[in-house]
Amino acid sequence: MNKNFLKVIVAGLFGLTALAGGMSTGASAEGELTFAVGITQDIDSLNVTVGFLVIDYEIWNLTLPMLTSKAASDFSILPNMAESWTSSEDGLTWTYKLRSDMKWSDGVPMTADDVAYTITRSVQDGWWNHTTVTGNLTATATDAQTLVVVSSVPDPKLPILDVYIVPKHIYEKISAEELPNYLADDNVSGGPFQIVERKEGEFIRLVQNPNWFGKKPAMDQLIFRTFETAEAQYNALKAGDLDAVDDVPGKIFATIMAGDEPNIIGIAGNQGSFSELAMNSSCPTGIGDGHVALKDPNVRRAINWAIDRQLLVDKVLNGFGKPAVGISASANPAFDYQVEADQTYSYDPAKANALLDEAGWIDTNGDGVRDKDGVELKLRYFDRSVGGGSDTTPFITGFLKDVGIATDVKTFDEDSLAAIQSKSEFDLYTWGWSPYADPDNMLSDFITAAVPTDPAVGGYNDGNWCNAEYDALYEKQHVELDPVKRADLIQQMHKIFVNDGPYAVLYKYDNLQAFRSDRWQNFERQPAEVGPIMFTQTSSAYLNLEPVSGDSGGGGGTNTIVVIGIALVVAGVVFTLVRGRRKKSADDRA
Repeated sequence: MNKNFLKVIVAGLFGLTALAGGMSTGASAEGELTFAVGITQDIDSLNVTVGFLVIDYEIWNLTLPMLTSKAASDFSILPNMAESWTSSEDGLTWTYKLRSDMKWSDGVPMTADDVAYTITRSVQDGWWNHTTVTGNLTATATDAQTLVVVSSVPDPKLPILDVYIVPKHIYEKISAEELPNYLADDNVSGGPFQIVERKEGEFIRLVQNPNWFGKKPAMDQLIFRTFETAEAQYNALKAGDLDAVDDVPGKIFATIMAGDEPNIIGIAGNQGSFSELAMNSSCPTGIGDGHVALKDPNVRRAINWAIDRQLLVDKVLNGFGKPAVGISASANPAFDYQVEADQTYSYDPAKANALLDEAGWIDTNGDGVRDKDGVELKLRYFDRSVGGGSDTTPFITGFLKDVGIATDVKTFDEDSLAAIQSKSEFDLYTWGWSPYADPDNMLSDFITAAVPTDPAVGGYNDGNWCNAEYDALYEKQHVELDPVKRADLIQQMHKIFVNDGPYAVLYKYDNLQAFRSDRWQNFERQPAEVGPIMFTQTSSAYLNLEPVSGDSGGGGGTNTIVVIGIALVVAGVVFTLVRGRRKKSADDRA
């Protein structure tokens, strides 16, 4: 194809964009309010038993009920489906009294039977996103409004029951074998919104659920639009086509905070989100083909010492975050790793070199790459091809090169990278996490039982790491009701994890979000004062947003979707033209 023909195509597409740009971009119907959100991470699955991305959880928060909820201020328990709850004297049995006015969006009554069914089936079928909460529970609906939950062990998570409740009348028709492939596109909702339209890779549209039993949101519809880059979605916010965006690049966010955009406010929220370089530690009980060197804790420690975390915060995050060495076990900072002087990693290439020498990895031929027994210390380094943050990969590969570790970098879309992780067929890869409020879920991701053993099933233990002492401490904290004793057990787990080094935790980053303050007000943060507004533990901010007086709703009309769709086509063509010149792998916040 010749260059002039390419110019004609691009010019024609931009002409279509300009033509569409003249169309109305207001609300989709007269008097309706639309809240439009820009995202750079498309939905993995609407199926609550298999999805794993932050955007998946946001949709579930808005469309599926929970038995209880959590306060934005301190994560304390609040009513949801249940209005009240009482405990037996031994703390093992909890009785919940449910509301009597609940219906699913299709009109079927929502009762205690739905909750009992969800708990029971999640245990029977081993639902990934439920069993860390429900694994030790049995549940019985004694009547439509009464649920009795019995725990086989003391459970510090109760009475909060932090799982999504599914409609029994839908799920009971789907077998265990069929469920992993269930698309959840029947749009039966029990939350404040219900899904009415989705175009994969483009947008998902939700409208108010008329049968929602809680506070009614001000917006009539809520639209999440997917963009190729964080810069593109921010430009759409400035143009008025969006009301809010997540994952704002640090350089752009700095201009917002400087007051350069008077109608846009920025929120730097922290809820424990972190990014890490995972190392395939090749747990003997798991599968995979990790490099032999990474089985040695000293090699993993050397990689940790080789990384300049402060430089990453300065250059990648533009200062909107902080260096970290341990995971965030919880969105509640009370469970953070308390760093001690002898339990941390600073930037020390000399120490990294000494550890690698001690492990027997020496550059024997002077080519700059260490080797041992004829095997080069060259590691496969996998990253995501699309994301909203700046890229850490060139920095990290440079740090590793400085200590004699070569890398072979490849980028993948999120689904492909997740499939690779499920097989443990990697050496290094970058990912990120946003933890639950209770630390048990995050801590459970690193027990031996979570190591992938079947590529079709996978596992959350993406470092393919196992440690018997860590496992034993996990089981102890899992049943410890004394919060002080439990916190001490968790600190011991943190120390083991940091010392063994299956992760090089890079930094804890702020969730950078921006909003049209000329259209919407009453932005609720979770945790209060320090957390983000969107993509939180309960996503309750959408119920508290109010339009600025006289505003008819922001970006979100059907024509705006068309405009952005055409713009994405243009972006796709331009990307095709230039992708041979530049590859960019972004540090997405999953």
